[in-house]
Amino acid sequence: MTTQPDAQEADDSLALNRDSLSERIYGRLRLALMTGQYEPGSRLNIRKLALTYQTSPTPVREAVGQLVREGALELKLGHQARVPVISIPRYINIRETRAPLERLAAELSAVNITTNDIRRLEDLHRAFVEAEAAEQWKAALSANQEFHFTIYRASNNDVLVRVIENLWLLAGPFVTHQYPSIRQASSDVHPHLLIIDALSRRSPSEAGELAVRDLREGSYRILEQLKLAQVNSGKATRLRSKG
Repeated sequence: MTTQPDAQEADDSLALNRDSLSERIYGRLRLALMTGQYEPGSRLNIRKLALTYQTSPTPVREAVGQLVREGALELKLGHQARVPVISIPRYINIRETRAPLERLAAELSAVNITTNDIRRLEDLHRAFVEAEAAEQWKAALSANQEFHFTIYRASNNDVLVRVIENLWLLAGPFVTHQYPSIRQASSDVHPHLLIIDALSRRSPSEAGELAVRDLREGSYRILEQLKLAQVNSGKATRLRSKG
């Protein structure tokens, strides 16, 4: 009698568990990148992440490798994976690619959205506003991301949602540049509320237009801060060269 099949089954089970763990870690890291939890240039230490997730380095390394292959992280030989520092023109290209896709998602959502989805959007916007007021920037970014993807998922188009996710993944590290210096004036009607209203009235064209307007207004704030950061970086470089 041989024990090889049992051994093979055990090996398969271990591989399955590791793959499942790697997928969960990948999902958490992906969401963290999408919501600006890591800034451009941040390095991801495999061992520290393994301690955070209470696991061995192997599934973390696999998750990071997947994000490298997707372009969300970059990895040079002999170095830790890091969040790319993307140029302003590349950020603009990402924004312009997102705009028609997010317009389409909002238009489809205006047709398919449910009452429960609307309530969820209202709750998420409330959480977003409260987090901003408390200067809890990461919580605000997370609430904002979930707000928008609640809309996109309501489109009932999984392919469209996945493509938008990939673009958010590339742009995510830049959203931190909205805070804390630039915030929407409290006297304005927040774009989220306008979008919720359009969705509630089942107005696809208006919902699509407002989604794109929200994207562009947010990107203008990000670009202002990116340009300021470039100016400051240039000044610092000149000072070092003089020293």
